[in-house]
Amino acid sequence: MAKFDDKVNGNTVSADEYNNMVRASKNLIEDSGQTIDSSNTQLSKAVANYVASGSFYTDSGIANAYVLNTTGSFQAPTAYVDGMEVRFRTSNTNTGASTINVNGLGAKNIKNSDGTTDILAGFISNNRDISLRFYNDCFIPSNEITQATISTAGQSLLPDQITISNGTDSDHDIDFTAGNFQFDDGSGQAVATALTKQIDAAWVAGDNAGGLFTGSVAADTFYYCFVIKNLSTGVIDAGFDPSYSSPTLPSGYTKKAYRGAILTDGSGNIKNGSYTFFNGGYRFIYSTAVLNYSATTPAYNTYNITCPPFSLALIDGDLANSSTASYTKFQVGSTIEGGGIFSGVISSTVASRSAITPPFPIKVDSNSQIKFGYVDGIACAYSLYINGWIEYL
Repeated sequence: MAKFDDKVNGNTVSADEYNNMVRASKNLIEDSGQTIDSSNTQLSKAVANYVASGSFYTDSGIANAYVLNTTGSFQAPTAYVDGMEVRFRTSNTNTGASTINVNGLGAKNIKNSDGTTDILAGFISNNRDISLRFYNDCFIPSNEITQATISTAGQSLLPDQITISNGTDSDHDIDFTAGNFQFDDGSGQAVATALTKQIDAAWVAGDNAGGLFTGSVAADTFYYCFVIKNLSTGVIDAGFDPSYSSPTLPSGYTKKAYRGAILTDGSGNIKNGSYTFFNGGYRFIYSTAVLNYSATTPAYNTYNITCPPFSLALIDGDLANSSTASYTKFQVGSTIEGGGIFSGVISSTVASRSAITPPFPIKVDSNSQIKFGYVDGIACAYSLYINGWIEYL
């Protein structure tokens, strides 16, 4: 008999003790998928296999109630213990609070990493590996990504910008690309699939569906495009609202991110143009410049123009006077930044017009206003156009 100095009772191994040791080693080796041979490395390989794969399970449950079973011939745990990890893949995406039952040990709640709040819909996703750890009588994520917020440091998804463009029905539809977005309130982020939403129909969840959050589409009106999320169901969608700062979101949707603006024409159709997105914002150029004002010698004052609030309006225009020996000074400026640019017409005739430095960017205020008008010289005729705008998101 061999001597075992660490034995509790005695220094030798009895026949029963020896047989138990052999059987345990044999079971461990065979359960790991090996056939017993004369190799002296099989036990260490078996332990390595358990470490690598022993925590992976198959699911035979349903959405929100997951039932896990061991894979292959691995031995199953006989009790829940803090620190126990399970990994599995399911075809049943959860729709809300969920439980998990491992090897018939009893259903346990799945909670967020705080161990208190229930997981949201979509946390357990179809055909995606899920890793959970048992702690304090529930399972919590063992690899949860902490969202970065304005007050909490954490990990975030690499940026994949969601952009907008005119849809196939360019008069009524806007296409939102797939991507991820930060909530406007800085409380987290989400991933969206591509969607097409219709401005001429009341909002309905889903692709190729109505997108208007409130009311019916109006003529000559700005609508602001948002991607939105329902935290209770995990559903992500998109749509339009006439309010830039306080959109009326569909019931249950509490998170949003602004993605750009569209303008309707006199018939309630979307004015067409091209969107060019860049890191941090986008530029929109109308297919045909929009005439905002045409008058004779307007006083230098504050006026509304057809651009989203706080955007950089791309101004274009021209002016002229009827004198052959005098001049006109016309100024365009921002109500926010002050100052302005001058465009002068000297010794001009009506048939010879002077362009206002096109297209010049002017910062508009919260009411989409700028300042412009005649400041010196003789009477003039003028036209002011908007080519488009630049917005920072």
